Amino acid sequence: MSAAANGWNEGIFYVGSYGEKTDATIHVCKINKATGELSIVQRVKGVENASFLALHPESKRLYAAKEIEESRGVAGGEVVAIAIQPDTGLLGEVTSLASTVGAHPCYISVNEAGTALYAANYTGGSISLHPLTAAGELQSASAVMQHECEPGPVADRQEKPHAHCVSPVPGTSYVCAVDLGMDAVVTYRHDTEAQTLVKTDEAKFFGGAGPRHIAYHPTLDVAYVANELASSVTLLSVDRKAGALRARQTYSTLPEGYDGYNDSADIHVSADGRYLYSSNRGHNSIAVFAISSQNGELSPIQHIGCGGELPRNFGITPDGAYVLAANGKTGNIAVFRRDQELGTLAPTGHGLELNIPVCIRFGL
Repeated sequence: MSAAANGWNEGIFYVGSYGEKTDATIHVCKINKATGELSIVQRVKGVENASFLALHPESKRLYAAKEIEESRGVAGGEVVAIAIQPDTGLLGEVTSLASTVGAHPCYISVNEAGTALYAANYTGGSISLHPLTAAGELQSASAVMQHECEPGPVADRQEKPHAHCVSPVPGTSYVCAVDLGMDAVVTYRHDTEAQTLVKTDEAKFFGGAGPRHIAYHPTLDVAYVANELASSVTLLSVDRKAGALRARQTYSTLPEGYDGYNDSADIHVSADGRYLYSSNRGHNSIAVFAISSQNGELSPIQHIGCGGELPRNFGITPDGAYVLAANGKTGNIAVFRRDQELGTLAPTGHGLELNIPVCIRFGL
């Protein structure tokens, strides 16, 4: 993608939403970086339940997970690749697609080299590896790792494995799969020659945690996992050589005294590694923590309303100036100005109405 005319240079970001094939489930949007105002510049139909998005590191393709049980008569969900117009950041046609060989893929990611895409199949309880061509096109799954576990303590959510996130460990060949049903993070080594995944570690959480999403610290050997069922964040040590994680400490994402319904959802660390943000569905807030530069430990500093209901996903803009919260139930994206020194958030009053927005990805 041209460095001068598009992508984040022009404030481009992409939003995935639940919906039918006849609905616009992917939107190309733009943020005014001076004011925080949002606008829609393109609506894309034809991708059913585009619940999670990922970008090729060279911006050749936008990838979207179709969170469905079967596709084209074959059991399992699907991921599609969509061409990105290099001069505008707008989207073209679907150029390739592949079955994830597991039902309801809810998370996808691409490795730093742009040679592989990983998918987490929530209902299928598995993850899949898809090699990418030099042009960024999807190939059939070269490996599918099926998780196994005994039923967990939250009977209606942990009756079997539920892979909820799969994310490469930066600067390594390892990939972490966060499984809500297993109460665990499973680490695999990506063998690039054989195009397969080799299990190296399984980090167990406390029963009923329901781990959902993971975020890595940019400089410390630590990671953070949002626990959906327990409304908390767990700090883990990361052994980048061995491909192993170990839980160290857990922090509530809720303010003292709140005892209503809540599920934690998304989690992000600021680019400078100083602050962590995690969203709450039910309390309908974003929890803000300061991160110790010495050991990665957390200190809560703010809980702020998310500007809607059920913030399933949110994102920090690449310049660190704003946080955009995708509120699935109220169908809106709310914009918050971020104090980059203090880490705190403040509503701008700006936003956008979209049908069931569930994933935000910023142009590169």
